[in-house]
Amino acid sequence: MADTALLTLDTVAKYLKDKEVILDIEEQNGQRFIRMGWKFEMGDAAVLVSVNDGPNNTSRLEITCVTQKQYTGRKDEVMDLLNGRNRERAFSRSIDGDGNVWLEYVGFYPTLMEFPQDTFDTLFGGVLMHFQDDYATLEGVPPTPQA
Repeated sequence: MADTALLTLDTVAKYLKDKEVILDIEEQNGQRFIRMGWKFEMGDAAVLVSVNDGPNNTSRLEITCVTQKQYTGRKDEVMDLLNGRNRERAFSRSIDGDGNVWLEYVGFYPTLMEFPQDTFDTLFGGVLMHFQDDYATLEGVPPTPQA
């Protein structure tokens, strides 16, 4: 009988390593998280993943993508774009004080729920796809047709 994969940071790290993703597991303020560099056609980004247990037997899964490029000179334009997309599409988008653009997924799940790889792949792929589309729009890169 195969082991049942549970929603933990170690499970997520295993799924990513199985796909040969280079990652670091770091800790900040007592919270562990995964940090990865990700290369897109329009520029590089940092991708962070964390799983933290909270009250009432819930776990909080966060997937965050952050542009390496900064948009301080276009802040108003970028904020208008991000605000529009926040109303129209899934996920939260923002621009920080340094001009980096963030896309964040936050989901709440039962603590130690079953978390098969295909579920993670679908979720993680969706987050990256939305971030890539936002990044391409910011950089004026035409969308690549999907096969």
